[in-house]
Amino acid sequence: MGNLTFLFITLFLVPYANALDCTQIWSSDIRDGNTVNFPKSDGSMQTLPGNFNCVYNISAPTNSTNGFYAIVTVKNGLQGANDYILVKKITGTQQKLVSSGNKVETFKVIPGSQLSVQVVTKSVVMNSQFAVSVEYHGVVIGPKVQMKTGAEMNYLDVKTINHGSDLFSSVTYVSKEHIVLTLAGTEFDYHYDSNVYDTCYFIDGTFDNQQKIYEVDDFAPDKDRDFTTIAHHLTIVSLQEKVIQVVLNPVSEVQQFDDLYALPVTNTSENYYTTNNDAYEFVNFDSVGIVMEVVKVITWPCRAVVVAGPPNAESKVLLSLDSNPTKPQTFNVKYLTVVSYGCNFEFTLRSSN
Repeated sequence: MGNLTFLFITLFLVPYANALDCTQIWSSDIRDGNTVNFPKSDGSMQTLPGNFNCVYNISAPTNSTNGFYAIVTVKNGLQGANDYILVKKITGTQQKLVSSGNKVETFKVIPGSQLSVQVVTKSVVMNSQFAVSVEYHGVVIGPKVQMKTGAEMNYLDVKTINHGSDLFSSVTYVSKEHIVLTLAGTEFDYHYDSNVYDTCYFIDGTFDNQQKIYEVDDFAPDKDRDFTTIAHHLTIVSLQEKVIQVVLNPVSEVQQFDDLYALPVTNTSENYYTTNNDAYEFVNFDSVGIVMEVVKVITWPCRAVVVAGPPNAESKVLLSLDSNPTKPQTFNVKYLTVVSYGCNFEFTLRSSN
């Protein structure tokens, strides 16, 4: 880690001085297992004067092989109705903290990213207080893997990249095209708990060349289900073993459809309804074997197929829906795609195990 620290020494040249100076973090303090507290080094709350306005920048340096991540704890002891703490998270979104009775908020800073904490008081002194604690951890950057092509689907259950008891794991996908990441679920089947929002991040790019960072919260029901990278790299970061499942596609596979969905296959039979020019990618993350039953074909003639892979010409056709199948179909596959070319029909799908 010595070389990594040296590379970033020029970033933090502001010395620790008066407790209420806008003190930043020395590069020598960024080391594995170290905790930095400010404004007071013992981590206790600092009482603020009127007309106070400081921005504290918290970075986690990295290179292509090693880096740091930080856990940032903000103790909010604000008293004034007009005093506030503004946290700009690593995703670029802002969270405003106001008087709340000594509430504690925790944020993550992954390698190569930065979080800022702005503390503001108005002219009337209300004895507002705050404290910030930054806990650093050294990490090894995960591997780079090539996106699969042809009839092989790219999918990931994020917990599978965790390494035993390690809290940090990552993998970077490399593609010749822009990459579309879709969370395995829809706004109608949203099964992600808010407790895991800050345990998984998606980087458009690599750790040392980041375009934008997304978190699971960006895929909430009232937001987009997916995003397309600007770069030809996509990095997935896990800070805890949780059930977060994704499917990846080159952008050319997605652009041919009005909508593309990615969904997990479970033991429970789920009902789906196709409209327009859609593709439904299904992955049985836990086993092999998928059972599909066509409930009703609504529009005739029907042009729709089930293929053993992602929606491209190299995926083998398992079933053509030019007629209405009379019995459930069992496919000995881990994943498949239901492709509708404007045909409206209902179907159910579940794991065969």
